Amino acid sequence: MFLVGCQTKKSAVETKKIDVESMELITSSPSVASQRTCLSGNARLSVDVDGKSFSAKGTMRIKSGEGVQIGVTALGLVELACVEFMPQNMRLIYKVGKEYTDVAYSEVSFLQKTGIDYRMLESVLLNRMFSPDGRPFLQALDDMTCSAEGECVTVTTKETNGIVYRFYVDKSTGELVQSEGQHADGGKVICRYSDFYTVAGVTFPHTIQLTLHGTGDAASLQFVLDRVDTGNFTFAPRRVTSYRKCNPEQMLKYLDKM
Repeated sequence: MFLVGCQTKKSAVETKKIDVESMELITSSPSVASQRTCLSGNARLSVDVDGKSFSAKGTMRIKSGEGVQIGVTALGLVELACVEFMPQNMRLIYKVGKEYTDVAYSEVSFLQKTGIDYRMLESVLLNRMFSPDGRPFLQALDDMTCSAEGECVTVTTKETNGIVYRFYVDKSTGELVQSEGQHADGGKVICRYSDFYTVAGVTFPHTIQLTLHGTGDAASLQFVLDRVDTGNFTFAPRRVTSYRKCNPEQMLKYLDKM
């Protein structure tokens, strides 16, 4: 399941100033140059959490600054559950039982251990490079280091909130093929991209492999995308007015039975 990303030699020397050729590659990369603000499409999901595996068909919708919506369907038709990541919180919806729960990112220890917040998750699923301090990537590039050895140009951010991010850009294609974040407490997140193809003039990975390592916990999620559209759309969270709100622990028990 795991995909092999680019690697650089351990002896590579990181420099404060990025050489002209590498700078041109980074700034012209679709992960920086193209405005990937929306994505929608079908997805085949494979999830493994501490040895427990789960696979299903579903949908994924992302609109920058508004939300990430991942729906799980039965036979590709009826939505059974949905996970929504919003800028301030995440929501789990169990449609079969008409129940839902809202959880702040700060309440999920696993996300805290791996350094995942909404902006980071949105960026990696849109195959974008980002600056952890909130500035536009190109404005923050002067504060990053670069290694151009091996098959990739590797851009490393300075530590922000205890986390260092690295982005691997393939020299031959200019595509972002791997993003990873290392938390000072030991947590790590790695996102690998493969099977790139062009959608409406925008190059995008067909397969996204997200691996999370907490302090003793591990999870992997693979998204194989189909019928991808990068055009603009109105993002609408699922309606839960007729649903019962429950605690996160109870909701996870329901989802575990799916």
